[in-house]
Amino acid sequence: RPHVLVLHSRTRVWMACGAACAPQAQPQMQQGWPSHGHHFFFPGAHGSSPYPPSRMPMPYPPSSMPWAPVFPPLMPIPLSSQPCIQVGSAGSAAPALLCTSCKQRQPLGRVCQPCNGSGSAPCSRCSGSGHYTPTCRACDGSGVVQGHPCRARACKGRGTVFRGKCHDCSGACRLKCSACNGNGVPLCVECTENQRQPRSRPARRRAQGPPPPGVSISECDAGGLSEMQRLWSQREGHGKIVAAWIVDNPLLSYHHHERRKQLKQQLSREPDDIQGFHGTHPGNILSIAQTGFDAARRSGQAFGTGEYFAKNPRVSERYCEGGEYMFVCRLCLGQESSSRDNDDGDHIWESQREYYVISQPEQILPQYIVRFSTCGSAACPELTSALSSPKWSNKKETQAASIPENRQCCMSKPTTDALWMGYLHGHIPDDQLEADVHAFFAKHAPSFVDGLRVHIASNKYKKAHVKLATAIPQHLVLWLNTLPFVEDGNERRVCIDDSHGSPEKECPRWIAEYCRGRNLRFTHPCWCRHEQRPTENARHELLEVPLSGAKGTEIVEKFMRTAFFLDESQPHVKAIHRIQNDVLADLHEKYRDYLRRKNKEEPPVRELFHGTNNRILEEVFTHGLQPPSDVKASDDCPVSGRKGLCTSLCNNDCRYCTERHEWDRCHMFGLGIYLADLAKKSHRYCSQPVELPDGSRRFRMVLCSVLGRALELSGHLRDREAMHDVSHVRALIHNLEEMIEPCEGSVPSKHDVEGADLLAVKGLGRACKPGFSVMNTEYIAYHPYQCLPKYVITYEV
Repeated sequence: RPHVLVLHSRTRVWMACGAACAPQAQPQMQQGWPSHGHHFFFPGAHGSSPYPPSRMPMPYPPSSMPWAPVFPPLMPIPLSSQPCIQVGSAGSAAPALLCTSCKQRQPLGRVCQPCNGSGSAPCSRCSGSGHYTPTCRACDGSGVVQGHPCRARACKGRGTVFRGKCHDCSGACRLKCSACNGNGVPLCVECTENQRQPRSRPARRRAQGPPPPGVSISECDAGGLSEMQRLWSQREGHGKIVAAWIVDNPLLSYHHHERRKQLKQQLSREPDDIQGFHGTHPGNILSIAQTGFDAARRSGQAFGTGEYFAKNPRVSERYCEGGEYMFVCRLCLGQESSSRDNDDGDHIWESQREYYVISQPEQILPQYIVRFSTCGSAACPELTSALSSPKWSNKKETQAASIPENRQCCMSKPTTDALWMGYLHGHIPDDQLEADVHAFFAKHAPSFVDGLRVHIASNKYKKAHVKLATAIPQHLVLWLNTLPFVEDGNERRVCIDDSHGSPEKECPRWIAEYCRGRNLRFTHPCWCRHEQRPTENARHELLEVPLSGAKGTEIVEKFMRTAFFLDESQPHVKAIHRIQNDVLADLHEKYRDYLRRKNKEEPPVRELFHGTNNRILEEVFTHGLQPPSDVKASDDCPVSGRKGLCTSLCNNDCRYCTERHEWDRCHMFGLGIYLADLAKKSHRYCSQPVELPDGSRRFRMVLCSVLGRALELSGHLRDREAMHDVSHVRALIHNLEEMIEPCEGSVPSKHDVEGADLLAVKGLGRACKPGFSVMNTEYIAYHPYQCLPKYVITYEV
């Protein structure tokens, strides 16, 4: 056979037959050309490549190919054939055209009409200009002011203002045609109709039935230990906490959440959660951690039927029988019983002795084991041995999950500085995967290795997030998708895609129905198509909480104990209301499920204060707390303008809010949601109170349920703006040492950062440096549904 090269007149794709090519050309062709047997095919028609035909990589330009091409006349193609010829097949025509989406039915025509078969269409946002040119505010787009050309520097009589490249197409003027998915051939009738229908994200399949029995006990990190020490101090315990361990029992967690669902149905509201101490002999600790509390072993029952827990650890200390360990448990409270039989409710609150009596063991979830300083002598060798190891577990090892099929690379931007690689096997260590990614780029894209940073994200599967110092072009990313990736010594193909996404595809960074990059334009944006926020039709209701009940008493005491304000005024709590919002509560549970999969354990829960403008609380109760954007609020924006806001409320597709937000003594530790465990700290951010006739002011403060492990940072910022642009905890993995000057020791390790879900910036008291550190501890979360507004406290000062 001759060496034949055919240039199709419509698709402009080079295709060649490699059956009789020179031996020296074969390896080079196989590296860069998707092949099938001895023939090279049109990629979009045969599914051998993840990108449309107009983007097929060419390792050699036509003039430098290592084999001599012969150009025959262009061959006419029958209407019933595909826009592809299998060269060297004795003139045999390819099979009939099929829909490029379903590969089963006939398309609506031979050529896509909107793009005229090119596979791309002008960008709708910039009308194909490649520039973002909003209307000039000075002349309102007319170019004339009082009969004279507009003198605004950015307008100069044009009526528009040049604001740089269009963010949708990155100045390329065109995007992949949505009518044909970039293939140049229209879809069939059914696929076209399906594409027009609003897309709903399929619900994640949850495991059916309870998990197998088993428990793991691991030592708390610095953040967890500090929280237990603060809880012990606030509850007025003797001595101090010297060590703490987190308990993870998936089976007990399953039964606890099932019981919680039952109470929610009975109460028509969310049940209350509270933390209680339980003291017991050291020999019972491991048994309770493994199987939970046993109703058959109850004794005493002086104040009612159930399991006994104390609000004050000094009460529980008496039941430790000389030991130095006790439990901190999460208790689920519904309706309080009216009798000691505990049969017309689910708990008893003994206010005089501050006992919680819980009727059913499923309402109890052991969370922590704490060791406190005491002069007791009782010990248990088995417990001591278990707690001396970094992690003690009797869980059954789960089999490595098989990874799904590679997703399609949909990169449409001309360049990107961040890549996504996946899916990767979850059982391979992160260090090995990171080395494999570095080796892949060193071999196939060596010019981008300098400054390359890799982070392995874990969930059910693993993914690699690659940050590049130099932007990589689109055609090279598409070519990398055709090359084998060596994963722990085994060759396989993975998808490599733009981590910032593409406007024509659904967002892969969607976590609990939210993408953190949707309101970011400069730090770590996401340009994918996003659905409207799920709380658009949410409704909320405020339900009064009795101040003398178990939960009301806990909230009032926690608030008053930490509410000594700087002006020496004492607040008076007037009311507490429960915020009932079923949509937000469901999103909060979805984020809890995400953390379970990510960390492979039940996430810790804490209740923290949040102070804000009292005039926007209705927005908070409906949509929850939102992390700030990295864009300034424009005065012209109908949503964010002229409200005195520091950052925009809009997503990154707003045509008005386009200017980057710079540091201005704000967002000291990143673009997150700021919370505190001290009421006096959150009160500083409560503004716009109600002025009362007697001269006092009425404020409202929110108490939130916050999920996740906290990464404790103890030190000073090296620069005031060092952490201003941090949009998620993962951003601290590679450069935390450049941001924080630790007070003692070193900054948290990469492993600690990987396992954290929010920040806990430790208060340094008198050692605080204003502008570089904080006096009182504050927490920063970066996902809106990580924080659930549960209660609102009304108080007067």
